[in-house]
Amino acid sequence: MLAFPVPAVPSRAPLVAYLRMEIRRTLRNRRYLVFTIAFPVLIYVLYTAVLPQAGGAGTLDGLAWPAYFLVSMAAYGAIGAAMSQAAPIAAERRGGWARQLRVTPLPGPAYVAAKVISAVVLTVPALVLVSVAGVAVNHVDLPAVSWFVLVATLAMAAVPFAALGLLLGYLLGVESAQGGMVLVYFSLAILGGLFAPLDAFPPALATIGRVLPSSHLASLGRAALSGRAPDVVDVIVLASWTVALAAAAAWRYARDERSGRA
Repeated sequence: MLAFPVPAVPSRAPLVAYLRMEIRRTLRNRRYLVFTIAFPVLIYVLYTAVLPQAGGAGTLDGLAWPAYFLVSMAAYGAIGAAMSQAAPIAAERRGGWARQLRVTPLPGPAYVAAKVISAVVLTVPALVLVSVAGVAVNHVDLPAVSWFVLVATLAMAAVPFAALGLLLGYLLGVESAQGGMVLVYFSLAILGGLFAPLDAFPPALATIGRVLPSSHLASLGRAALSGRAPDVVDVIVLASWTVALAAAAAWRYARDERSGRA
């Protein structure tokens, strides 16, 4: 009886080990702590407690201003955390770190997967701390399940921004990666209606904002906070951006790998 060799299943241990290292390294990064955790909380407190008139006294999308802007700043922090891999990837490309990893048990796809997973995991601190600020400063009162659904929804929906961070890291050099990431980050936040509702925008800018994934990320978060079912349009737009950006990042990674830079 002939025995056919069974292909070995790659061990997940290298991926888990590298993932832990990525998360620990990012949590020690002061830029990450300031821009993706402290800054969203500071803006939230400023616009809802120090300058509460900024949002008016009515409701937006069925939510009072403190709850509405809480989702905006949670989304803002999640986007920044998800995109934070751009500069480290650019530095690793120049330093040859990815090439060195090819001689380890960690395969190339696992390296990319670890970058995406760690980017998504690192959105959670920003989401949790903005939520805590909402409870502590503005007494936003929700069941524990609603808070969990909000954080889980925004974290999972941040995948397209993790793919965007990868793409920027593969496209830009070390000198321009950080600046390019910040420019794209603020553009997504401002045009996506995270600092001011899209209804207050001129029609042309509002149309642009409704195409961007940032506006749909916040829309999903507001649906989760108010207990509504997610809008199908939000899911489709975010999924489309995820596929497009992931495909572009994969193409760029494969190009770097063929040229010996990744």
